[in-house]
Amino acid sequence: MAITRAFSKYKSTAGFASIATLAVRLGGAGIGFLSHVVLARLVDPAQYGVYVFAWTVIVLLGTFSGIGLPVAATKFVSTYQDQQKQSLLRRFILYAGIVGLLVAFGAACAMFAVSFFAPEYIVEPIFRPALLIGAFCIPLFTLTEVGKGIARGFGRNVVAYAPAFLFRPILLLAGVGLYLIMGWTLTAVHIVYITLVALVLPLLWQWSFMRAPLRAGQENTEESPRMGRVWLFTALPLTAVEAYNLLLANTDILVLKFFTSPAELAIYFVGTKIAALLSFVTFAISASAGKPIAAAHGRGDVDKVRRLTHHFSNLAFWPTLAGFVVLLLGGTLLLSLFGSVYLAAYLPMMILAFGVLLQSYTAAAKFCLAMTGGQKQMSVVLLATVVINAGLNLVLVPTFGIVGAASATVLATILSIVALLWLIKKQMGFWAIATGIPRQLNLSEQDPN
Repeated sequence: MAITRAFSKYKSTAGFASIATLAVRLGGAGIGFLSHVVLARLVDPAQYGVYVFAWTVIVLLGTFSGIGLPVAATKFVSTYQDQQKQSLLRRFILYAGIVGLLVAFGAACAMFAVSFFAPEYIVEPIFRPALLIGAFCIPLFTLTEVGKGIARGFGRNVVAYAPAFLFRPILLLAGVGLYLIMGWTLTAVHIVYITLVALVLPLLWQWSFMRAPLRAGQENTEESPRMGRVWLFTALPLTAVEAYNLLLANTDILVLKFFTSPAELAIYFVGTKIAALLSFVTFAISASAGKPIAAAHGRGDVDKVRRLTHHFSNLAFWPTLAGFVVLLLGGTLLLSLFGSVYLAAYLPMMILAFGVLLQSYTAAAKFCLAMTGGQKQMSVVLLATVVINAGLNLVLVPTFGIVGAASATVLATILSIVALLWLIKKQMGFWAIATGIPRQLNLSEQDPN
């Protein structure tokens, strides 16, 4: 089969897939952090704040323009590949790419129009040029996200994650270096231009791996021609999960834009980037929690679900606690890497870091609820959290500035944690929290298959 031939040369490395993915995420996190240090040192804080806001808008619109297709792609591509339905696989890849591109094009046009015609109290002149150029980044970002979902469906995690986590920050650093060599002054607009190139090149590399399935034969023509409706209605609800993660992480940036200066926005953003370093452990641990918890629940083993939930929370909490202490003691040193002006981010950074610590204490809660039939209740909690977060930001930011933004985010996080824990307690009969020092767990018991 064409698809099998296209990916057979990578089967020998399947055993190293998880290691390679982790290497990409770790390497990308380090390079990404370095890129922000370089930008903060070289660019005026106000210009850096303009870029931060423009990039936040690009990420939000670019992700929402995917309308859930990146997540749905993982499901459909994996299924069609396993069932050797090459015609459906080819049609889905084309469908996801074209629909994502069309929606992203509409979002780009909207951003372009707002940048041109919105009154100054909505979009100040200092933001307009960066937003205008940033509009061209939206379709590229969306296609990269769709490509990520397709690559995950093929089991190609490096192809999925390398463009965003590795190649993009490397190209951004390279572009900044070129500007310095040329002797040009680096501004927010220049950084967005560099970002545009840093989106195009990895996108071309990523989608080059889709050529084999797109050239696949046209067999299996008996399938319904109305599959587009199935794909769309499967993808759309998945946007809610992405909306929660994105809006919870970026609502504070959007609100701060209207109540603070671009320089203060940059200071706050640096604090969020450093605090986010603590979340890597929780992300890595919780990403492994879903499958064994689902398997235990499928066997009706509630006690095993409880032990797994506590186990994963223990694994996430203690390293995060250690990182929190290090950040508490050495946070000013990390902030000084960005420049002395960014030392003002210490308090909001520590508030946000405390929120990450609380999340690590209940690291497996969302997966526990989702994998045991509580996904609808969880969706309600997540939606309410987003609304509460926006309201708290609007109340606290005008008075307390960047400290208010951090406090709003953490307060909303605490409310969501309490609600999720209560739902799990009601449904499963235990509190999904860290309970002690991690102990060895017999992983073979997690899934007998």
